[in-house]
Amino acid sequence: MSLEDIKATIRRFPKLLGGFGILTTAGIILYETPQIRKYFSQYVSKKEQEPDKRRTEYIYIKYHIYRESMRKLQQKQEDEKKWISVIINPIGKWWKAAKHSVAWRLLNIAQNGSQAERLKAVQQLICMDHLKDWDFRHLAQICDARTSVSLARCGADMRWFMPLPRRGCIRNPKMLLCDLHVMLSRLRPLSCVDHFFSKYFPDQHSIEELNEFFTQDQNVSLAVQDTDLLKEVISFLHHITKDPKIAAKIIHDGGLMHLMELRKIFADDNETLSTLCKVLANLSLVPDAVEHFFVSGWVGALAEWQQCPDLRLQVISAKTMANLDHDDPNQFTYPPNVYPLHPRVRTRRKPKADIVFIHGLLGGVFITWRQRDRKPTELGLYGKNAFYTSETDDVFLVGEPKRNGSRHQYNKQQGRPLIPAQLPATSEATKINTNKTNAMKDSLLKTSKKVEEKRLNISDAATKEFVETLYSEAELDSDWEVVHPDIPLEGSADCQGNFSVSGNEWSNQDASEEYTNCWPMEWLPDDYPDSRIIGIDYTSAVTEWSANFTKYCPCEKGQGHIEVRASSLLERIATAGVGNGRPVVWIGHSMGGLLTKLILLKCVDSVEERLQQIAKNTQGIVFLGTPHRGSPIAKWKQHMQMILSPSIEVKEMEENSPKLLEMHRRFMGCLHTCLRHVNVLSLAEGSPTMLTTFKFPLRIVTEESSRIDFGDFFLLKDDHLSLSKPIYRQSFVYQRLLHVISEAIDQSTEPREMDEQALPNTDLLAMNIVAVLLKGAKGLLEMLPRVALRFTT
Repeated sequence: MSLEDIKATIRRFPKLLGGFGILTTAGIILYETPQIRKYFSQYVSKKEQEPDKRRTEYIYIKYHIYRESMRKLQQKQEDEKKWISVIINPIGKWWKAAKHSVAWRLLNIAQNGSQAERLKAVQQLICMDHLKDWDFRHLAQICDARTSVSLARCGADMRWFMPLPRRGCIRNPKMLLCDLHVMLSRLRPLSCVDHFFSKYFPDQHSIEELNEFFTQDQNVSLAVQDTDLLKEVISFLHHITKDPKIAAKIIHDGGLMHLMELRKIFADDNETLSTLCKVLANLSLVPDAVEHFFVSGWVGALAEWQQCPDLRLQVISAKTMANLDHDDPNQFTYPPNVYPLHPRVRTRRKPKADIVFIHGLLGGVFITWRQRDRKPTELGLYGKNAFYTSETDDVFLVGEPKRNGSRHQYNKQQGRPLIPAQLPATSEATKINTNKTNAMKDSLLKTSKKVEEKRLNISDAATKEFVETLYSEAELDSDWEVVHPDIPLEGSADCQGNFSVSGNEWSNQDASEEYTNCWPMEWLPDDYPDSRIIGIDYTSAVTEWSANFTKYCPCEKGQGHIEVRASSLLERIATAGVGNGRPVVWIGHSMGGLLTKLILLKCVDSVEERLQQIAKNTQGIVFLGTPHRGSPIAKWKQHMQMILSPSIEVKEMEENSPKLLEMHRRFMGCLHTCLRHVNVLSLAEGSPTMLTTFKFPLRIVTEESSRIDFGDFFLLKDDHLSLSKPIYRQSFVYQRLLHVISEAIDQSTEPREMDEQALPNTDLLAMNIVAVLLKGAKGLLEMLPRVALRFTT
């Protein structure tokens, strides 16, 4: 069949041919639908028109309603024409205008007045609560950096601060990692950065197809590996920002904006936020950092953290704001490892005393100095402290009663946090990684819960007064004497102290629900509000395997030596102005007592005036289970060093170590000479500490090692870890500590006696002899010319 025959045959069936063509075309279109849709999508807008804006809706008002509204309007206009309204309305309008104008005038004074005028204006501004939200927003827009920091330090309303930049949007973690890598690469050549890049932070490649920001409406998930890497970057930033030059370079490279994005990502992780806030505290030491913090929105974020329920964020944010507040007349600078527990806001008066707390091995500000649980449920292991964390617990770490706190997280309202979850590979792996991430979140360290007094719903006034009198009366009369629950088992021969309290002063707190995670921060300000309470925090480890603070840089490996650590802490304590015209009281637990001794010895041997002032103004020292002659646990660790690899701290605390004995000999010499005015209190453990993992008792510091032949010495029935945890305010430990602080403040207020009267009798006798000899020599020299003249004549 030829081609012409085929064409003739097809022409006979035109409908069949057309149907076949239509079916073929439809099949091709259906097959290429995704490509066609992708092609047309770039020319068609994806935004759908909102239904409420598509057409105009009318509201039909009935005639009688319209008539009634017009009648009320006419009545109001007639009332305004009356003579009373003519007088009252202008006064009301003037009063409203005056109230609004006062805020603007005070803000102008707070910005341009003298320092005294600025302080008064800020105090008046924080008392204003009658302004509207738009007034606060307008004032926040015209507020400068110095005034904003002053308002935050005085506890102003959060409406005084501008909202976070790009509120409601979260930066893509992939892009944020790329930006952080570029920022850190600019710090090269730096050995710490090179080591961190080679071991933890490889090169990051940006993906153009990724969205730069996520909004609240999007359901975003974050891979676990990205979360862990971001946490490593935050910890590394905390390490390198201790150098002021690197901190200044990071600020000028826009690092604060990257940290703000990290805050949005980890909005529910208080442990990571604490580390992030420590980075900010290091950056706040840069001289011109105030303006950068204000522009990036960190002043408002820090003000919010100062009012959050987590104690860690409260303290670290208060430290950062104190470093930024250069307009405070009582301003102090807080370098790394130094944390202000009280006061955390501006005060009108200067502190009368400095009280310094130094924890021991593997301790922390919110672990060592927390209240003891009256009903311990379990003995836990602490492989991490409240500021420096470790992912694994040390097997041979001593345990202590652990209070089960609530696991409520501090929910931020700025932006929607990303959900740490594994990307959808397998459902089981996703669940495991998610549970692991949630388990790593630390519980809130809340402030003490103060029980409010119940109001009496009694109508009769006489009956109500009688019941209130019964409630206010003491449980016991003054004839009773209540012995402290933690009364010492033994004391030195010349020890002094109150071991009981009068019945009318006793307050039974056995059934109280109050509990504090840091009693120096919440108890001492009630007894001594004019004192400055400082917590010293540092990293430590029992084994080299758990020394995670040395993993970011090899330069940290030698920081565990007690000599190096004491020198570093002394420099930072002196920068904070400790002992500058104020008495100092030191409280050291375990290894913290050894650091206290070495710090004071360095102050005595120093030629700098500011360091000598620390030793000169030291009025009290409290040693809580301090191993002056070493600890037997260090020797026990040494027997298993092939397995455990004990850390530098443990090796240096070996029992009867020559280094410790020499340091103790020098310190005792200072106590009998230049530090003889110091009131010393030593407390020793009378019970062994239970080791949680192996369930057997261990005496960490013996009585002989903790005894010091100076001041008062008491042997308590508590174990090593409970020495720093009073059960409540009326315990012997806390009341004896108050006695030491009271004596230190009283000694500083009394006029000091002459140096001759303060010297011992032997020194006075020697000085009298020397004075007599000099007087005799002077008289002899005066008589020599007369004798010579008589001899010649």
